[in-house]
Amino acid sequence: MNSPIVNTKNRSRVLLTLVMALIIALPGETIGARIKDITSIGGMRENQLIGYGLMVGLKNSGDSSHKTPFTIQTLLSMLKRLGTTVDIRQITGGNVGVSDTRQLSDVRVENVAAVMVTATLPPFAKPGSKIDVRVSSLGDAKSLEGGILLLTPLKGADGNVYAVAQGSMENSQNSKSKRGRRNKSVTNGVIQNAGVVEKEVVIDFASKTNFQVRLNIPDFTTANSMVTAVNARFGEGSAKGLDGGTIEVVLSEEFKGNPFGFISAVESLEVEKDTIAKVILNEKTGTVVIGQNVQINNVAISFGETTVEIKNPYYTPPPSIKEKLNVVQKNTDIKELVNALNALGVSPQDLVSIFKSLRAAGALNAELEIIS
Repeated sequence: MNSPIVNTKNRSRVLLTLVMALIIALPGETIGARIKDITSIGGMRENQLIGYGLMVGLKNSGDSSHKTPFTIQTLLSMLKRLGTTVDIRQITGGNVGVSDTRQLSDVRVENVAAVMVTATLPPFAKPGSKIDVRVSSLGDAKSLEGGILLLTPLKGADGNVYAVAQGSMENSQNSKSKRGRRNKSVTNGVIQNAGVVEKEVVIDFASKTNFQVRLNIPDFTTANSMVTAVNARFGEGSAKGLDGGTIEVVLSEEFKGNPFGFISAVESLEVEKDTIAKVILNEKTGTVVIGQNVQINNVAISFGETTVEIKNPYYTPPPSIKEKLNVVQKNTDIKELVNALNALGVSPQDLVSIFKSLRAAGALNAELEIIS
């Protein structure tokens, strides 16, 4: 392939730093990866947990009682369960309000906030294990910073309680901004190790003889490589493909009675991982990530007063545009085009526009994903 020839008609253009991340392999080069790093084992899944609770100890930054009466209702219900009965009339006065809701709204307790609590229960988690939880304001609290989450049951999709959570937002990962300064308006955050597992999800792993290995990114070529690698290691018939994202492996005689060792051995196998040709653009930062095997068809490119040429002995542009446009060769490795544009000082925003135009013209032989 010929080297790019760069023609610049405007050298006074300010050279801007091109923010790029290139993941480009040489033609024909394959990428090796452990099965463990690109798959998961069927049945060994995470489970989502959710709960509703209260945060207390806020510095007058909690929910407004007149806007979120459910916070006060929850507070009074909790106090009742703890053995303390509160008569609303003693707080608001016997003649205040015309309904229970109105009377609740007249209660002023602004150091309390209602929150939703979520967590992820990892596979094989045992009772007593610690997990992180995320709390998010449900009402109009100004900030949850410095508050304490009261004991909150966390339920799974089946309605059973699998964990409980309690802790302080002082340990929240969101208590500081990216510049390290204190964030005065924290309405959600992660409290580390605030959850305690109470019930495990039982997985009958030890008695299994068949396992499904699922690719994180389904791909027939990679799945076929996995089947070939497993059969080469444990014998023909040890693995078969079920679809583009799943293969089934059978416990070999070598590991009879030891499924843990078998799965460990399967996960340690290295396979040739194939990927689709893909370009990812971040419009805000100008970051461009170019995957393997991204190529372009015959296309003439011109922007501003800058031109780029990658010599093409098989194509001659019409005379009317020959002086203005330069041609990029069919099936040119996109790395050459990017290098040429980079040498010209093309801004990240211009590069994003060029890739969009290439896709619109049907000249980009790759999937284009744009992050706005």
